Amino acid sequence: MRVCNLASGSSGNCTFIESENTKILIDNGKPLSYIFNVLNELGVALESIDAILITHEHSDHIKGIEKFARTYKTKIYAHLYLTEIIKNQIHIDPEQFYFFDTDFYIGDLHIQPFPLPHDSKFCVGYRVEEGDAVVSVCTDLGYFSDETFEAIKSSALVYLESNYDPEMLMSYPNYPPFLKRRINGPKGHLSNLNCAKAIERLVHSGTRLVVLSHISEHSNTTNLAVSTVANYLESKNIIPNVNIRLDIAHHEHRGTIFRITPTNK
Repeated sequence: MRVCNLASGSSGNCTFIESENTKILIDNGKPLSYIFNVLNELGVALESIDAILITHEHSDHIKGIEKFARTYKTKIYAHLYLTEIIKNQIHIDPEQFYFFDTDFYIGDLHIQPFPLPHDSKFCVGYRVEEGDAVVSVCTDLGYFSDETFEAIKSSALVYLESNYDPEMLMSYPNYPPFLKRRINGPKGHLSNLNCAKAIERLVHSGTRLVVLSHISEHSNTTNLAVSTVANYLESKNIIPNVNIRLDIAHHEHRGTIFRITPTNK
């Protein structure tokens, strides 16, 4: 698989995954012009995208989907629990919608959705498999549960939320108290430290590459996210760039291109 995050954060989220025969996006919260430009860098035509998979209905994950799907007649996949709310927010040909409540295939990609604790109607992450090559996208979660760990363990590559630093969150003057409680709550977002604790578990399951994602523009920095995670892992004798590679997903430009190859190829 070729995998690249195209954008990650409150201004829009989108991740590109390509196998030998299939191309998908997970979420699209960015304008069509932005997606055109970053996919053009990858040599990918927008009309070649087979499907867009929705994690949940918040605007930073879906606001770019309607124009994309209308223009290119792209299939849109979302959980069955989101049927009505997605149809009300994305106005396209009803035949372009596919609603699931279990795992499914798109071309040669096996898609395994799993629920995440977030303050939306319903939120999922995705485990995407091409043979034994596994990539998981796991953002927008208030806490990292045993169920979430079981869903993504042993993935070669994980996009995992490292949203906020608690001290920065609580001191940010433009967030009202209810919003701070929401972000810091069990259906909000994952802090840097809790992200680090999740990575500790993932490393022991075999994961060797994690991209810190959905980093807040107001209550976090990329340097703080990386240093917090790295310092915690080192305290557990897990050495970045030796036992685990850490990378960053960015707000306004694409991230690193990764290639995850099945062992039978």
